[in-house]
Amino acid sequence: MHVPDYFDLQLLAPRRILTGVGCRAALPGLLAEDGRRRPLVVSDPRLGDSAALRDVLALLATAAGPVPMTSDVPGEPDVHCAEAIAALLQRGQHDCVIAIGGGSVIDAAKGAAVATTNPGHLVDYEGFDRFMVDPLPLYALPTTAGTGSEVTRVTVLGVLDPPRKISIKGARLVPTAALVDSDFLLTVPVRVGAAAATDALTHALEAYLRPASSPVSRALGLRAATMILRVMGAGAAYATPANLADLSVASMLAGLAFGNSDVGPVHCLAESIGAVYHAPHGAANAVFLGPVLHYYGAVVALPLAEVARTVWPDALAGRSAGEATQVLVAAVEGFVAANDVGTLRSVCGGAMDIDRIAALAVTNNSNASGPIPMTQADYRSIIASMG
Repeated sequence: MHVPDYFDLQLLAPRRILTGVGCRAALPGLLAEDGRRRPLVVSDPRLGDSAALRDVLALLATAAGPVPMTSDVPGEPDVHCAEAIAALLQRGQHDCVIAIGGGSVIDAAKGAAVATTNPGHLVDYEGFDRFMVDPLPLYALPTTAGTGSEVTRVTVLGVLDPPRKISIKGARLVPTAALVDSDFLLTVPVRVGAAAATDALTHALEAYLRPASSPVSRALGLRAATMILRVMGAGAAYATPANLADLSVASMLAGLAFGNSDVGPVHCLAESIGAVYHAPHGAANAVFLGPVLHYYGAVVALPLAEVARTVWPDALAGRSAGEATQVLVAAVEGFVAANDVGTLRSVCGGAMDIDRIAALAVTNNSNASGPIPMTQADYRSIIASMG
């Protein structure tokens, strides 16, 4: 990979980022400031009747009645789901989208925002800056601490024929505002929350390890990874309100890190099994992160040791870079196992076609962003090492 001699970074981020318990209460004011009067809420069906969701809907209700809402979003959304939401936006003449959910909901809402204002189909816009018209404004309230989609320029959606994941990317896809309120995390099952935390760590580390990352993305990735690994060190008791607050901020920082850089081979594998086997994205990243870091070997020992020594300065004093890296990877794999996130076989629902997944991974548009060149044979080796 070519590493630039200098960086010209135009930092991409929402115009407003609000963090902290209760920041969701600021949403009506933000809409009023922007002159938005006809929102459509896209929510996660798994939220059910959560107190935080009820609170937001009550805040948005008007004398005319409750705010229009849809929760018809699957766990792994595809282009058809996003286009169906776009049809609702067009019929209702809505002037913005409010996404309340995990990465699936926010990505579906992003796709819908593009499809509402641009002709044709979403598959036409795969890649960088392929759409011409600004999407509808999007206000994102993440309910998991994982994807960081509330601050990124990316939406990842499934395509059915042939099964694969596509990425639509562009500066205009960055949400108008992100409201990162950890109250939403209180009802997330531990297993799902642990997978999301490992997903966020993957974002942080892939942005940090990418040779072409700017100093800003690397700094954001280092800080996010440090915060997440400290929470992971809490073991089975990680899901306390204080830790959830730290995870929500760390996930957002990790989103800014990779949103201004890229992800890499872990995501190439995770998105491939997500497309073919409908593996949950967070769990897919969680099962691949450790094996991919092992595969990189000495190439990543120094930067990973920097992360590990930031997290555990006393325990790693005098230890080599290789030893520090092993401690970090062991901590990740131990956290995934302790919280029953799953194995490669379990997240895929059985045996998988190694050649097919390796072929998909190598064609992913983030394949070139890893610390070492990755071929189809490399991906086969990683998968085979997992048993």
